Amino acid sequence: MVNTISRIIADLHQDFQGCLDGQLADYIPELTKADSNWFGISLFTADGHGYSVGDTSQLFTIQSVSKAFTYGMILDEHGVEKVNSRIGVEPSGEAFNSISLDPETGRPFNAMINAGAITASGMVGGSGLEQRFEKIRKRFSEFAGRELKIDDEVYRSESATGFRNRAIANLLRNFEILDDPVDEAVEVYFKQCSILVTCQELALMGACLANGGVNPVTGDRVLKAKNVERVLSVMSTCGMYDYSGEWVVNVGLPAKSGVGGGVVGVLPGQIGVAVFSPLLDEKGNSVRGLRVFAELSRLFNLHLFNYPAISEYVIRRVYKLSEVGSQRQRIKKHHDVIHEHGDKVTVIELQGDLFFAALERLTRIIERNAETTSTYILDFRRVVLTDAATEDLLVNVSADVEVTGKQLLIVDPASVLERSRPDLEACKVVFTDDVELALEFCEDQIIAEHVAAPTVSDLIPFHDFDVFNFLTSRELSEIEGALEMEHFQADACIIEQGSQPDMLYLLSRGSVSICLRQGESDSEKGARVAAFGPGVCFGEIAVIDGKLRSADVWADDPSTCYTLSAANLEKLEQGSPAIYAKIIKNILLLQIDRLRRFNQEVSSLRS
Repeated sequence: MVNTISRIIADLHQDFQGCLDGQLADYIPELTKADSNWFGISLFTADGHGYSVGDTSQLFTIQSVSKAFTYGMILDEHGVEKVNSRIGVEPSGEAFNSISLDPETGRPFNAMINAGAITASGMVGGSGLEQRFEKIRKRFSEFAGRELKIDDEVYRSESATGFRNRAIANLLRNFEILDDPVDEAVEVYFKQCSILVTCQELALMGACLANGGVNPVTGDRVLKAKNVERVLSVMSTCGMYDYSGEWVVNVGLPAKSGVGGGVVGVLPGQIGVAVFSPLLDEKGNSVRGLRVFAELSRLFNLHLFNYPAISEYVIRRVYKLSEVGSQRQRIKKHHDVIHEHGDKVTVIELQGDLFFAALERLTRIIERNAETTSTYILDFRRVVLTDAATEDLLVNVSADVEVTGKQLLIVDPASVLERSRPDLEACKVVFTDDVELALEFCEDQIIAEHVAAPTVSDLIPFHDFDVFNFLTSRELSEIEGALEMEHFQADACIIEQGSQPDMLYLLSRGSVSICLRQGESDSEKGARVAAFGPGVCFGEIAVIDGKLRSADVWADDPSTCYTLSAANLEKLEQGSPAIYAKIIKNILLLQIDRLRRFNQEVSSLRS
């Protein structure tokens, strides 16, 4: 089964594949050798799961995207106060290579323009050009999760044509913002821009920022947590140069672009996103990159200022029907077949606020269980809030489930979702208010598929009840003479809480619920704690121990029961002790089986 997030990203890639607007960067001659058709999209979640489509393994030079990560490095190395004394945090509103310096101090406005980036490169500690650059390359490699290399041809091309950057560096030296040697700082900057990355690696570098400075794949801390906030803040206001204002409004993610065609965006706590396409607009940003980010933000509601905090525990629990079933008691043969085939049903409990990050994790669980699952139950009972974009994504999930011939049930008693959506109806999504009903529905499907119903005129014959296992034909004939039959209308009270234990019931047709009254009123039905289906014996414990009934039993449907009175059971004990002993043993075995299933369910839920 295709992962829904992967399919949506693939659709986006297809939608924009034919977009050939923009031009290759030509102020660095080597960059004109890029293929205009290169196009990749990658996402990495804050817990290290990746999605990629297109040319995401194609190497390209990181260029100005490097500025954000070098800025983080010097914050780690020197601290905020010293860095702030040399590099500001104000948007310049000008092109990336503009000479934007404070008129009084000569300090660059921010670290995302060339003047600020050259200053940052000059602040990287080390003895000599190679040592300082190696420090940057090593840290970038930790962000990317592999050893990164430099494109020497691009570096030489940048160095040979970087007259404006050298002029900026000398102006910075004039204001004592940049220390000697000036040429060394510029060459370090040229080299860091020439580091080769892939779209996948750029997305992972973004995910490191999303994950508070920890690489979610390697587990290594690559940036101090206290400095991540400052890097993302500057990326938000300055990362897209003179397009930054429109970017914040239309996309709403901290981001950084580069003339190599890469754009990286970060949703704190959630994901890093990268798009690679070397065709640039007049401001030096990837054309496809801008359009893909705008569409991703719209589809997944990624705008930072609309996005609430998401608990990492939004997936509360995942279990199989074979591990945890409904509270409906059935004959042992039915329980056995449910246990044998219950892996076909996967139950996913969600909780808290449900937005993109939660749905992304949900798609992974669905994909991971696709091989064995025919029915998914999504339990929304503990979901508080969602939004239209997330509902749209859920429709996509539902469509992907339905197209593979699988079934989706949603338990949503608070109507968090809009059930009447035609697109959900088209996906054949089944809604219910009760998780018990959903589990029972799936159990009934399994039983119908794998067990032939042993009924006579729609009744379960008395000799097929588990309570009469191991009785001989002669003994069954004697039991038949002790049984009576009673019929109950739907909503009839079969057993009343507090009444005398005068009868043992064998449900031959219909369904009953066991309810505990919470108030004093005799008419109050109470909370449903269990249910019984055909072939099940109930009321037997009170008959054996002689204590008053502890719960009400109500007929859910028109129901028929064989009854064995306490008086007739006592006669069997006196006159046919072998039959009585077998019945008592069977009751004990049934209780042991129920207890074992209960223990298994508790163990499964705990794990």
